[in-house]
Amino acid sequence: MIPSSLAVGLRLGACPQRWGVRGQLALRHLGPLPSGHRVQAARYSSAPTPEKSSAAATSDSASASATPPAPVASPSPAPARRGLIARLTSSLALPKHKASVKEGESASSIRKLAALAVPERKTLSVAVGLLLVSSSVSMLVPLTIGKIIDFFSSNATTFLGMSFPVAASLLTAAFFVGATANAGRVILMRTAGQRIIARIRNQAYLSTLRQEPEFADRSAGDIVSRLNADSNILGDSVTSNLSDGLRAIISASVGVVAMFWISSKLTLVMLCVVPPISLGAVFYGRYLRKLSNQTQEALGDMSKTAEEKLNAFKTVTAYNAQALEGKEFSTKVNEVFSLAKREALASGIFFGATGLTGNLAMLCLLSYGGHLVASGAITVGDLTSLLIYSGYVGGSVSGLTSFFSGIMKGVGAGGRVFYLLDRQSKIPLGVGKELSASRNGPIKFDNVRFTYPSRPEVEVLKGINLEIRPGQSVALVGTSGSGKSSILSLLDRFYDPQHGTISFDGSDIKSFTPESWRDRIGVVFQDPILFEGTVHDNIAYGSPHATRVEVEEAARKANCDFIWDLPQGFDTMIGKASLSGGQRQRVSIARALVRNPSILLLDEATSALDSGSENAVNRAIDDIIHKQNITVVLAAHRLSSIARAERVVVLENGVISEEGPYDVLSKAEGSRFRALMAAQLLLEQSGKGEAAATAAAEQEKEAA
Repeated sequence: MIPSSLAVGLRLGACPQRWGVRGQLALRHLGPLPSGHRVQAARYSSAPTPEKSSAAATSDSASASATPPAPVASPSPAPARRGLIARLTSSLALPKHKASVKEGESASSIRKLAALAVPERKTLSVAVGLLLVSSSVSMLVPLTIGKIIDFFSSNATTFLGMSFPVAASLLTAAFFVGATANAGRVILMRTAGQRIIARIRNQAYLSTLRQEPEFADRSAGDIVSRLNADSNILGDSVTSNLSDGLRAIISASVGVVAMFWISSKLTLVMLCVVPPISLGAVFYGRYLRKLSNQTQEALGDMSKTAEEKLNAFKTVTAYNAQALEGKEFSTKVNEVFSLAKREALASGIFFGATGLTGNLAMLCLLSYGGHLVASGAITVGDLTSLLIYSGYVGGSVSGLTSFFSGIMKGVGAGGRVFYLLDRQSKIPLGVGKELSASRNGPIKFDNVRFTYPSRPEVEVLKGINLEIRPGQSVALVGTSGSGKSSILSLLDRFYDPQHGTISFDGSDIKSFTPESWRDRIGVVFQDPILFEGTVHDNIAYGSPHATRVEVEEAARKANCDFIWDLPQGFDTMIGKASLSGGQRQRVSIARALVRNPSILLLDEATSALDSGSENAVNRAIDDIIHKQNITVVLAAHRLSSIARAERVVVLENGVISEEGPYDVLSKAEGSRFRALMAAQLLLEQSGKGEAAATAAAEQEKEAA
């Protein structure tokens, strides 16, 4: 087979029958070819298809040794031109993209863009009024220049029916008014634009917060890109871009009318260039709309990659993966750069073509206008004014093109932002009946089956039937992947099961509003998150009305004695990594308790803690189980945590294999729970031995 790059060149006609210097350089760049390929490259005179290339190479290789290559000659220009056009077409071709804006969605997106400006209609109306004033003043300039030329060339005594000093003073005042109006227009438009951007970001962020957790976990980086870059493009497209577009429309309209008033013949000559430019602008705008959407998607992927890796910075550093991650990020950057190159190429071709068309039209205008001046049909001043007006109109047409392009960019970016605004959560907030704070009852799983949306082919829970009485403590036990955390996620309604029901006091929890149901639940995750702020703010997170007394009481129940030893106590500023693992877990337990929940969910709360921190957390859990009437559901591996529960439920491969009190299951011969606990006991003893050995080695090192 001929190498792909050479085959493309042959197909496009870039490699004629006889190779000149460029052909030799191209072959040298491609590297040494097999003998048959070298002869084939030299002997091709047509543009064969890739399928024919391999067959031709085989048939010609036999005669290659007997037939020397033909003398080198210069390539003919026609194939080179076809190769250039084909390369440009290939460079402009957009890759297939799953998120491209569909044709039918453009009109809807434009309507939504217009709707964004409705709250700012008063400000924008004033700005448009100022735009009319400033544009009207600007359009006086060409006419004034022409009249000044005629005034001085004809030795007239009056200028515009007045003495020249008076006319000059009035023109100066008019220009001052125009400048003031233009300044007001810019201020109002940009202020309105920033208000629209702020409104879009607030609405999009709030809409994102109302989605199910799985949505944000899957595309957090892309969401940040939509809130940042896409919102900026969207706001600019309906304010600054709209202002520039209206200014271009006014200038073009007034300029054409003035040109017809000066000379209709010359104006008709100039307007001959409008149809091809307008047609090119339509195709250019459509192309740019699709390109803008793909560019924003690529930026979103780039942001997502960067955020994911920066959030795991320690892992990247520990495994010396800087070069690997740099290469992956560079791939995303190159995708954005490739799309930006396509935009640059398309813009260059379009604006180059329009500039050439305009210059040719200007040349025709000067030639024909000079003839009219020579014949006395118009004056030199009229020709000057008309030429300046034509420049204004040409600039306005270019401005309309930029306006159309900006609108198309706004449509592309708007599709991504409107997706956030319009997306309906799979677990919508505010839907259902309010759950009374005093209502209590058993939690019941009835034949619950569940698969994660990201892995629909893997069934995690396979017909779970489970009842938890009020105030009871239940430990979910099983190997990793058995479904423990999935049950907790379903209880907190991060997801809904695909089959079966989860009920509370006889009512399906889906019949309650998610907010009122979650108000009854406190959650402690395996790796709790602390936010930038004070200790008080972190404990009171989600409970803004909690008093200092309530926060301190929750901290005592969670054994957070260390807080009182901090420099500013509960007012100490902390962050994501300011406290140890055990301290973060206890703060997380206090955060759950300050809500006064009737249900407490503990997801591997002690799995990553040392023995000292584990004992402190377990004491807190012990107090909750035995001293408060709270239903506790904990997923755990550690024996110290499991032994505190009144009831143990053993999960295997998504089903319940055993359940009962800890004492009964741990003593039952042949029970699955006993086997799991024996393995866990060996693991914990091994871990303690290794920890002791490490401590002894450190002591010996210090002594030496």
